[in-house]
Amino acid sequence: MPYKYHVQMDFYADWVNILKTRLRRAGFPVDGRVQDEDVPLRYFNLRKRMISPVPRNVLVAREFTCPDECKAGLENVTAKIRKGEDLTSHLSKRITDLDYNDALLNDWGIHHLHLGIDVDDSGFVTRTGPLLFAHFDSENAYMINVMEHGDWSRQKIIEIIHSNWPEAFAKYRLPGVLGLSTKFSDEDVRKLRKAGITVLTEPEQGAVYAPIGGGYALSGDSIDALRTADGYARWIRELEEYVRSNIHYFGQEAKEQHGIELGWSIQLVLCISDDGKVSAIEPSSRVLISLGKLP
Repeated sequence: MPYKYHVQMDFYADWVNILKTRLRRAGFPVDGRVQDEDVPLRYFNLRKRMISPVPRNVLVAREFTCPDECKAGLENVTAKIRKGEDLTSHLSKRITDLDYNDALLNDWGIHHLHLGIDVDDSGFVTRTGPLLFAHFDSENAYMINVMEHGDWSRQKIIEIIHSNWPEAFAKYRLPGVLGLSTKFSDEDVRKLRKAGITVLTEPEQGAVYAPIGGGYALSGDSIDALRTADGYARWIRELEEYVRSNIHYFGQEAKEQHGIELGWSIQLVLCISDDGKVSAIEPSSRVLISLGKLP
């Protein structure tokens, strides 16, 4: 009969602490206003708002125009995109606010970037009125247009995406939907977003798009971020149950392979390395239980 252990662990609390550490290391301190249960959502909301620094192809819409005063800034941003350089300095300064929800991004998956050249004391480029509106995936940057600050609900954005890259965005089209019975104005979209109501878009008769950015909850939070946070919470609970159910095997392995006898009372701490390796450590004996990779 397997030896019985008394196991103490709280992998979810460990997970929250790991995310707090990552936020602080990236320059986003988590103050006392953020409750522990809200940390994962804030973390994945920030991840969604950031643009990963990887080299991308630059695809420019046929309708694309840029004011002369912004052309140098546009060339600078375009070069950074192609090289895979960090674009954070071109994003909204509200990127530092973990509670902020970018409605344009959450709804339509569109980033807006400032086209200034000089960097101020805060680390951001000079703010510009005209902004680059673009969608990013892992390989491409889709340059939609240079538009004005406040053009967050202009359905022209989806029209440009549909007319230029229909294949790339086909997964967001609703199959079998022939059209919308109600046509909303851009102002309607703005007001409905503010109320937390999602609006489908129809840039062309019979072409109806679900939210390219994944959509938003009534709270304004990104549904993508909510689903990711909830998914990891389920995974962590399952991982903890797996370890608890198999602790006698881990204890046997520690004795046979490392000559370490675990005591009756075991405390385990979840650890996740920067490269995604997952393990549990027993602090007193320093025994490490390998648990695979972060999904």
